[in-house]
Amino acid sequence: MLNFAPLDFVPLALSDRERYSALYSRCSEACSQYSFFALWGWNQTDPIELAWPEDSPLCWIRSGGQKDGLLAPVGDWASVGWTEEFRRVGALLSGAGLPRRLLDVPESLVRALPGDLLAKLTLTELRDEWEYIYSVPELVGLKGGKYAAKRAHIKTFFENCEWEYRPLLPEDFPELLAFQSEWCARRDCAENPLLCAEDLAVRRALEFWDVLPLTGATLSVNGKVAAYTIGEELSPDTIDIRFEKAGSEYAGIYQALNKLFLERQGQAYQWVNREEDMGSEGLRKAKLSYHPGRFLKKYRLDWDGTEVEAEAESG
Repeated sequence: MLNFAPLDFVPLALSDRERYSALYSRCSEACSQYSFFALWGWNQTDPIELAWPEDSPLCWIRSGGQKDGLLAPVGDWASVGWTEEFRRVGALLSGAGLPRRLLDVPESLVRALPGDLLAKLTLTELRDEWEYIYSVPELVGLKGGKYAAKRAHIKTFFENCEWEYRPLLPEDFPELLAFQSEWCARRDCAENPLLCAEDLAVRRALEFWDVLPLTGATLSVNGKVAAYTIGEELSPDTIDIRFEKAGSEYAGIYQALNKLFLERQGQAYQWVNREEDMGSEGLRKAKLSYHPGRFLKKYRLDWDGTEVEAEAESG
């Protein structure tokens, strides 16, 4: 029988940032869902717990909002003894009366699994969770017929509005928060759990701005903030659009904000991650209209512990 340390989960804390981010940086794919801020920013409404087994180069993640399995771990996926890891998490899940299941597993992690183990798993494609990855130079240039509509929207905004773009600084936070409050009031955020959770995450981002890898900008019209964006560096070549909000009264403002932010603050990156569409038909149409260069695909992994555990025993 193989001996392994059990998973001991503890609540996520801000003090975990450096340790967690060091493991996240070793993943072969920078998944937006698993950055430190993605976990900690929403921790007030979706409590996260982490487990750090001493005999493994991984950090395992348990979400309070997903009770039927564990999330994918972060770490050096290429150097893991995966059969033993599946046996470890299988013991935890079955002991709690839960299915042996990993949720939101990035495709590159799936590819890191040995073939004999992969053959014993059931993979389910999670299309709603795929992250949209775009070329920054392409979205700055917006060249060719496929971007004609985007260029037209931006031209409309530039020609019809007195606008000012400002990189986000702490002195701009009160105006941004005033806009955020107005945006939420118009959409009844208090009655929408997802929007309410996002609002708390925006406020947490600003509160801890100095210790997080965040950057952003506001776009004002006639001297008043009418839109903002907040991005997060996921890796040296990828930036994530974590928040993006604009007033609906200004035609083309979203398209203009996206172009200006990448042009003025995103040029150091090759890729921009605009996250998943969550199964929303409108979001999917909008994200596809920007012509993603690739998708960061995710899967659910299910397994019957008998065969995996038997292989571990014999190993």
